[in-house]
Amino acid sequence: MNLKSAHARALSFLKNETQYRLGFLPSEAANPLTLQLDRDYSISAANGADTLLSCDSALFPLVKSTLSGILFGKMVAAVKRALAAGRKIAISSCGAPGRMAVILEASWLKIHPRSRQVVSIMTGGDYALVRSVEKFEDYAETGRRQVVELNLGQGDVLIGMTATGETTAVLGSAMEAAERGAEVFMLICVPVEIPVSRLERCRYLYGLPNVNVIAMPCGGMALTGSTRMQSSTLEYMMAAAALEIASGEGLGLDGYSVAFEKTVNGLRQRESLEALGWATSFEADAYRRHQLIDYVASDFLLDILSDTTERSPTFMVPPYHALDDVQAAEPWALARHPSLSVQDAWHDVLCREPRCIEWSKGTYEAIGAGTLLKNGLPPISRKELYKIPIGCEEQPRRRDALSVALENGEEGVGYALPASFGGERLLIGGKVPETPLQLFHHLRLKLMLNTLSTGTMVLLGRVQGNWMTHLNITNKKLIDRACRIISSLCSVSYEDACEELFKTIEVPAKADESPVQRTIDRLGRKKDASNTFG
Repeated sequence: MNLKSAHARALSFLKNETQYRLGFLPSEAANPLTLQLDRDYSISAANGADTLLSCDSALFPLVKSTLSGILFGKMVAAVKRALAAGRKIAISSCGAPGRMAVILEASWLKIHPRSRQVVSIMTGGDYALVRSVEKFEDYAETGRRQVVELNLGQGDVLIGMTATGETTAVLGSAMEAAERGAEVFMLICVPVEIPVSRLERCRYLYGLPNVNVIAMPCGGMALTGSTRMQSSTLEYMMAAAALEIASGEGLGLDGYSVAFEKTVNGLRQRESLEALGWATSFEADAYRRHQLIDYVASDFLLDILSDTTERSPTFMVPPYHALDDVQAAEPWALARHPSLSVQDAWHDVLCREPRCIEWSKGTYEAIGAGTLLKNGLPPISRKELYKIPIGCEEQPRRRDALSVALENGEEGVGYALPASFGGERLLIGGKVPETPLQLFHHLRLKLMLNTLSTGTMVLLGRVQGNWMTHLNITNKKLIDRACRIISSLCSVSYEDACEELFKTIEVPAKADESPVQRTIDRLGRKKDASNTFG
């Protein structure tokens, strides 16, 4: 262990990255409903699933008030004007909500195949659908550049989605769009005054006259800090509802609120919880036996792909990798199309050509993101995306994988077990209302998969309380979160936690070993550890 180097790196982070110390944000706090999540799952997986879904039920009043709010109505009107004028509606985000933005664009293209009015801006490009490129989040200029490439301007609308209200790249895309004359709506999940009072980038953007902030303060996530949970659900729902209503084919404001409640309540029915609990235990047992799982689907494959991708940074399990990379560890679970080649599968799920980052070295340097070139040009081009096996290609290393068929049908999500386990089909969730973009079919599947994957990792010991302690720290925001996790669980100061984290990083470890969990193991979790972040 190089103590001098660890001290220097910790000191540099503490001194120079104060804009990424986000413990003051309510979305980073521990949700009181899930403080004993690991204990709830020890009672039964169905009991734990109900605890997780209780956090979605808690959103009911917020969904209703947001839909009836003046700013939501203003967003619908702006989208309606843009559609009528043939202008673009860009939906910008990163990570989990970024993947939801891509799903929303694909849903639009399925019913409007010749329209290019609804477009997604995924931080890191479409390659981020299969592997996190989270260092891009730290640069406003990456978001700006993607807006430039779409040529957004007067008459266009940009909908930005960031749970914390401060994600640098997403704010960069919004700044560029606003400065070019587009109307901007930011969907955030904290009171707007909180990031504005602390962060200069938020003060600038939210002070622009053509920027509107729809704040949906939902508090802490069911899994602390994991914005793939409640916040991305809220953001996706509001963006999709605005599109459906603006196109004249929506349910009406009360209809969306009622439909959301029906979707969540369907998943919390006893039969659904028992089936979901059984599937969770089945997957946890498979991973304990070092077996792999292949989710096979044609419709809604993009949704399944999104959840499996998000498991890697959230729980530090092996990510998707190129088919010819025989050295990389296999993903514990992946999504694949049963009959299409990888290239055809991408075109099928996206309803368009993949839109990947194809920048030159000069472009990275020109936008001030030269540090992303540390290991050469980031391998996130369309060519690299086509190497990721989501099609029917034979994968010798997965010949013994358990094949689970997922079908998002009218009566619920069908979870069909492998033939070797009897081929039984579990039905999870009830009927949901039909809408043009199949909003509630997507939400039902998202909530089910979020609960399944989170519960599986709880059963495998990768969650303590409601903290994801097996966390992959790939950007500055996650370094900060790691420090707060260590501080809370080990009862040490934030500054000491930071130094201990960097001490751990100095010691070589296996690729799947989280520096957060290793630090907690070394320091020892305190029995009286606080369940709040400072």
